[in-house]
Amino acid sequence: MEAHKTNDAEKELINAINKVNIDEVRRLLSSSAVSVNCHDEQGMSPLMHAAYKGNVEITEILLAHGADVNSNQHEHRYSALMFSCVAGASEVTRLLLEAGANVNAENNLGKTAAQLGAFVGQHECVSILNNFISKDDLLYYTKPQGFEKEGKLQAKLVPSLYK
Repeated sequence: MEAHKTNDAEKELINAINKVNIDEVRRLLSSSAVSVNCHDEQGMSPLMHAAYKGNVEITEILLAHGADVNSNQHEHRYSALMFSCVAGASEVTRLLLEAGANVNAENNLGKTAAQLGAFVGQHECVSILNNFISKDDLLYYTKPQGFEKEGKLQAKLVPSLYK
């Protein structure tokens, strides 16, 4: 798979993320020369770099700029969620889940973020992944299924169950 060729400004963005230079990240993202969803030579997006670093603030900035939480251009099809879980970045893991990260995405070996996290002993992140229920999953139970006359969950309860 051929990754997008990054321009110099995008390389600077990835470098700023890895150096945790938040001001530089903000400056570069304000430039029209930088795509928040660019990829380096290995197919890692800026969000993947931030997730692996476990940096909450940079992750929030990238998400606010429209970073694709489910990008899988990485050469081994790792996602940002996989990187955060392997790194043991529990707060970043929560942010990515709340932004819509796919917990069931698999890398090129067929492993999910939870499986990768468990393999390297990041049990807190694995627990977060295994206990997360998306808003869409909750909404499913508010609708009648099959011959049911009403859903198993009252729609008015969803906001109290989902932050």
